[in-house]
Amino acid sequence: MRLTVCVLLLTLVVVKPASAQLCTGNPTFRDGPYQAGGAVSLTEGLRSVEATFAAGGESFFAGAGVGVLNFTDIDVRTAGLSAFAGAEFVTDQDDRILLCPVIRLDFAAGPDIGPVDVSTVGLQGGGSISVIASQSSDLMVVPFFGLAVLYQRINTEVGGVDTSASDTGGVADLGVGFILNRNVGITPIISIPFAAASSDAVFTLRFTFNFGG
Repeated sequence: MRLTVCVLLLTLVVVKPASAQLCTGNPTFRDGPYQAGGAVSLTEGLRSVEATFAAGGESFFAGAGVGVLNFTDIDVRTAGLSAFAGAEFVTDQDDRILLCPVIRLDFAAGPDIGPVDVSTVGLQGGGSISVIASQSSDLMVVPFFGLAVLYQRINTEVGGVDTSASDTGGVADLGVGFILNRNVGITPIISIPFAAASSDAVFTLRFTFNFGG
């Protein structure tokens, strides 16, 4: 049972939420069209580290990520891949309130236990809204809130026999981006799943760096 819950949490941990623009507490692509990032995520029974790369312009962005996950309850590691895309829109005349619709696809191979081979595919769609609460030449503080719907499908193979199961739910993200010199982001995030197999919160600390242009 614990293995099933951990597998259902995979898409909450790998690149969660999707690295984007100011809507998720990251430096904007207007100040650098390329973004490299890394994150550490923690939840009950699961730890992960991941790296992302993204590119974007005035409004649209897209990227991909790779992560390594450690299921601490069963001492098994696995890898995950993700791809995401979205857009950023300014919603007020002062350019302080921003809205981002985002879609993301995740794939994880494992965890495999003995003769049981497991793979997971997840699809997430939703959005984030942020407010530039404080801004100076050296520091920008950007709190944000995100809400998304999740669909997850788990495939297992035992002795050549394939079975699958699916789950739907949602996740709410709360975080604050601390953006230094307009191109370095430090972002603590808490992700809270709801209407899903697990209600364990996911804590993430993400680092991003924009460059180029």
